[in-house]
Amino acid sequence: MPRRTHLALFLLIVGCASARAPASSSRAPSAAVRSEAALAARVAAEGLSFDETERLAVAWGLVPRSSAGRHLDRAAPGALRFDDDWTREIAASVYSLPSSFFSAAQAKAFLAGVHALAPKREILVLADPTMRQDLGGLPGVRTLRILPTFGRDYSPWPRDPLSLTRRADGGLAVLIRPNLQRGREEDATLGRALIQTLPTDLDRRFKQPVWTVAGGPFHNGQALIAPKAVWISIHTLEPRILEILGVSRIPVETFGTAAGIDRYLAAAHRAADELGVLYGRPMRFVHPLPDRGELAARVDLLRALGGGAGTDLDSIVTLIPRRAGAAGAPPVAFVADIAAGTALLGRLSPTDLAAAKAAYGFSPSVDLATVFKSGLETPTARGLAAFLDAIALHLAAEKMEVRRLPLLFAPFAALARADELPEGGNFLIGWNNAVLETRGGTLRAEAFASGLPMADREAIAAYSAAGARLTLLPTLPMSVIRGGGYRCASNHVRR
Repeated sequence: MPRRTHLALFLLIVGCASARAPASSSRAPSAAVRSEAALAARVAAEGLSFDETERLAVAWGLVPRSSAGRHLDRAAPGALRFDDDWTREIAASVYSLPSSFFSAAQAKAFLAGVHALAPKREILVLADPTMRQDLGGLPGVRTLRILPTFGRDYSPWPRDPLSLTRRADGGLAVLIRPNLQRGREEDATLGRALIQTLPTDLDRRFKQPVWTVAGGPFHNGQALIAPKAVWISIHTLEPRILEILGVSRIPVETFGTAAGIDRYLAAAHRAADELGVLYGRPMRFVHPLPDRGELAARVDLLRALGGGAGTDLDSIVTLIPRRAGAAGAPPVAFVADIAAGTALLGRLSPTDLAAAKAAYGFSPSVDLATVFKSGLETPTARGLAAFLDAIALHLAAEKMEVRRLPLLFAPFAALARADELPEGGNFLIGWNNAVLETRGGTLRAEAFASGLPMADREAIAAYSAAGARLTLLPTLPMSVIRGGGYRCASNHVRR
């Protein structure tokens, strides 16, 4: 991930006379705001740890509490409740909007869209000093709370590193994952930052949230939580499988033998059982496992499953519950589809392609239809297609109604800012990666707009046919380009 420049240090040097106040105030910047910028400058210049930063923030009166005083040393198995992905209404949404990823205009349009779809929902935004200044004026967004990060380099994907769970008394517990992603090590303290900066009224409402670190690895982008099970893939379990096997990478060289496959699957089943204890539900795989049959068929299935490596499950599968009152109706599984992406290209108009080119910052000279077509014909896309087809067949066998949604690939090389991104990379444009809730008796879904208006209309119709009202929010393009759709870019406290 790109590192943030020392903008906070610049603010300290030039002073904060022109800084706008937080959203709750229209006055000139207060001493607290100036002190926040000063602390962010020290973090950048001195490399202060989170604990050192927190002690100064408390001493300077910049946060209402210390997260250190809310630490739960260890939660007993089953003590924390995970809400499922759709039953409860969302009470508060948490976002991280670093200025190194998003412009102020993009952030403002996005937050206004969130407020419009749920006017009573609390919106909590972790933002660096630059973004906090720029978000100082959002008239009409009364539920917006902008929380300081003091310059800590948090990613824009708050779902992955933590779960917002409930204690037995109903109070909020922030469960932090122990497995850090390379380049995102700072996200290990994002949950603590939320607790230390949470406004006092919300702190009371959420019954004085605590935080603890999970006893084993997890990744919320790789888990779909239903009321009675958690749906996962083999890739969900990879960090723990590696620990169990005592290796640093998946031992694909052993997959040519039954013994090698059996050893790998035994570790996978053990890891799934452990994860079931964490989530308080049994684990269910979205795809078949090569645990029986002829060796050649088992090897072929493992090869197909390998095509899903590096892709978060929530970017390619969305589960929609049975319609209320629809006796006998199966749940719907939206599964992404490379072939449907190819078919979509034939329906896109020049207006659609021009809109997508502007939304993501593609180079003006590229032929976007050709770019998309080439992306869907790469070995990476073909590998993912085999993985997706295996999922679709398996979920149909699990008595779900499987419906396919298009998926597009776009290479970084086609973007105007390609020199800022890893060479040879690509990103996905799709219509999964949605967040669901039940509000007012209606199942609702929210996701980023794709930048392709006609395809967005088709997605809205597809969700409606499955019983969910889909609202598409203004896109945060760099989140999508760097691999994080809307579900990745948000976390939620449910009622």
